[in-house]
Amino acid sequence: MIQKLFGSALALIRLFFLVITMAIFTGFGLILVYTRIFKQNHAFQIRTFWCKLACIILGIKIYKTGHLDLSKTQLYIGNHRSLIDPVIVFSFITNGYAVSKSEVENYPLISQGAKLSGVIFVHRTKAESRTEAKNAILEFLNKNYSILIFPEGTISTTRELLPFKKGSIESAVAANKQISSFALEYMNPKKDFWWNENLIRQFILTFSKWKTEVRIHFFDPEYASDPVAFTAKIKDRIQSKINDFQTHWKDENLPDLLR
Repeated sequence: MIQKLFGSALALIRLFFLVITMAIFTGFGLILVYTRIFKQNHAFQIRTFWCKLACIILGIKIYKTGHLDLSKTQLYIGNHRSLIDPVIVFSFITNGYAVSKSEVENYPLISQGAKLSGVIFVHRTKAESRTEAKNAILEFLNKNYSILIFPEGTISTTRELLPFKKGSIESAVAANKQISSFALEYMNPKKDFWWNENLIRQFILTFSKWKTEVRIHFFDPEYASDPVAFTAKIKDRIQSKINDFQTHWKDENLPDLLR
């Protein structure tokens, strides 16, 4: 009981500092906007700095492998486990827009920070919104802005990845830009996977422990010509690496659904 109370208190303290730092960084971004000295690259730099700081606050320990080449405009594609995924990925990726579900627009403070740092919102149930997002991805890639997207479209809580949507890859092919894929996995599925729809409850569940361990691997970027075949290849590649990461899971950290 005492351990559970301590964990909840730790999570709430982390949430407090996370919100405070987010408010400070968002406020700084708004000042840049109002003083007309705001540039999108400034927002990317602020976002990366905050994401690194957030990982420290949350006790996230990241084990990174592979090589990440930030010198070229590209489409970044990876699997989706948690709402904290973009924080982890953008602590490495120092430029580019993110593609996010429209529900994020309703999150207090988070929505404002997301808009300032660069987000393309998608209404997943509306075909026209998905088309608009695909066109926006193509437009930004042609303007030499990188894009981060989770092509599953939602969070997966199984060992297997969900189907990948090919729209963003079609945009990368049309823009003749490289595609860089990555595999991301958490080491404590019982607490790290997004089991709760309630944001606060899930946050407390995940960050009530002292350390959250994450493994991420970046594959070498490459060009695609056939979006359908390339989407299947990328999915299989990421799944294979995810399977490798899962061999590091400890039995006590597994819910019954994943045994």
